[in-house]
Amino acid sequence: MPYVLKFDPNEPKYEFITDTARAVEALKALISEKAVGVDVETTHTDPYLGALLTVQIGTETISYVFDARILHLGEIHGFSELLTNKKVIKILHNAKFDYKWIKHFTGVAMENIYDTMLAEAVLTAGLGSGYFSLLSLAQAYAGIDMNKDIRKSFAGQQHAHFTEEQLKYGAKDTLVLFPIFEQQLQKLKKENVLNVAKLEFATTSVVAEMEYRGIYVDRKKWHEILDIIRVDRDKAMAEFYEAIKPYFPTAQFNLFGGTAPAINLNSQQQLMDLFNNKLKLNIPSTGVEILEEQKHPIAQILLNYRQSEKLLSAFGESFLELVNPKTNRVHPEFNQMGAATGRFSCNKPNLQQIPAGRTASFRTCFNPKPGYKMVVSDYSSMEMRILADLSGDEKFIKAIKDGLDLHSYTAALMFGLEYTDDFKKKYPDKRQAAKAINFGLMYGMGAGSLARQIDVTPEDAEQYMEKYFQSYPSVRKWLDKQAKDAIVHGYSMTPAGRKRWYKLPEKSDPEYRKKISRIQRQAKNHPIQGTNADAIKYALVFVQERFKSGQYDGGITHTVHDEIVCEVREDQAEEFSHVLSNDMIRAGEIFIKKVPLASEPFVGDVWEH
Repeated sequence: MPYVLKFDPNEPKYEFITDTARAVEALKALISEKAVGVDVETTHTDPYLGALLTVQIGTETISYVFDARILHLGEIHGFSELLTNKKVIKILHNAKFDYKWIKHFTGVAMENIYDTMLAEAVLTAGLGSGYFSLLSLAQAYAGIDMNKDIRKSFAGQQHAHFTEEQLKYGAKDTLVLFPIFEQQLQKLKKENVLNVAKLEFATTSVVAEMEYRGIYVDRKKWHEILDIIRVDRDKAMAEFYEAIKPYFPTAQFNLFGGTAPAINLNSQQQLMDLFNNKLKLNIPSTGVEILEEQKHPIAQILLNYRQSEKLLSAFGESFLELVNPKTNRVHPEFNQMGAATGRFSCNKPNLQQIPAGRTASFRTCFNPKPGYKMVVSDYSSMEMRILADLSGDEKFIKAIKDGLDLHSYTAALMFGLEYTDDFKKKYPDKRQAAKAINFGLMYGMGAGSLARQIDVTPEDAEQYMEKYFQSYPSVRKWLDKQAKDAIVHGYSMTPAGRKRWYKLPEKSDPEYRKKISRIQRQAKNHPIQGTNADAIKYALVFVQERFKSGQYDGGITHTVHDEIVCEVREDQAEEFSHVLSNDMIRAGEIFIKKVPLASEPFVGDVWEH
């Protein structure tokens, strides 16, 4: 039975409110509703750089358009009471955007949010993009074409009168949320993923707060690091040209009489000529994986050059341009359904790309404001603990409970060796092979990938994997079941009920086996990575509640994979670090019952862990 709209898309019913007394009356009527639609119109995408024009709050039949330029909404009786009322559902699309604007200009932090964009991402995980426009959902659920070109007209409206077309546009943005909401809700219940959606809705206000708070970046120090990387790049370039001199005896000259490089370092064709015709390496390309397999020193020098060049490209001036001129902080965009598994992605800037290890000095540029500390904690070997728990493998579980070095223990089982505390020193190669399998299984890795990782033949890699599964038979059984169930049901699922759907190919498809293998790999990974995502989201909600209670002064600045980073007042930081760690463990224990979890906190003046 098709959904019947409760409003006329061409003549939506609305009331434009510029009077405080009328605003109070409208808000009083709205607070008796079970659900209201909420939307804002602004002059910019950044609340620090733009103006809030209108706030629309509506029922399924009428939208009240409040003029935020005239009305002091944060001070009007009923506004805060409505938006923070836990009995009234606030329906929004991409709720974190509206949340930040309303918080910035009115001081009100919305509660009990339903986000149509996130709901659709939960319903289509694995099939959709993770991001859905209101335009696409309005068409799919209500058969309405939304003219989003009108949005551009608000850019210069800070002091001008609104046209009727603009007011209708704003009104329709709340009215159309109801048909989407009601039909999505039925689907969420039918697929038994309503609780997953509720977790996403609870998380979105945390994400909004993270984005709004941002994190300070020391630009001076950042430039100093870039200067060091430029020196490394130029050194690698000089070493490269010196190393290839014997292969290019005839000097080349440029137009000004000086010597020119024998080849262009960024020319794939010229590099292939060097490696295949002059160095006789017979390689198919100069990709990173191929060059890493080559023992020739010139290949290693080129890798060093490219690493420096890549860092300069990713973290040069374009990164610093994202520092907000008003706050001197970066305010990243987090997509909490950035992967089909439910894992976060991040951009503008992508904090997940900030390198660790040798180039971790970039992280030292992320600092707290004066009088505060960075408090950081992450899960220790979380995905391996999840695999142990889900598979129920007795040896795997016992090794974790006994606090053993899991990679050394796995290698000892695989190769019939005695486990000792110094196993890593005695048998580094065997431990490395075990480590590659331990981590590779999380992503459905096969023997071919393992062979490339640890530099052995595919046949040896096959034997290694067989020895691994003989050591942990329940892991093989569990992984095989995930792969099989995904093909039978068309989806995989985490213990929390988070589903990932798959487009199953027709048996007549010439790439049938290839596509089925890819689905099976994804199905093995999803319950592991998805459970990690579920745990970190519960942890974010728990930690945000600590700040909302007023007990601690600070907030969450960002999250990267299984790590949460906070900015906390200096005299509270040490105590809060243990609260953060405990909340993360508490979140993980919702799903993980058979193995202990660990989360070691760090307190300091930089983003480090």
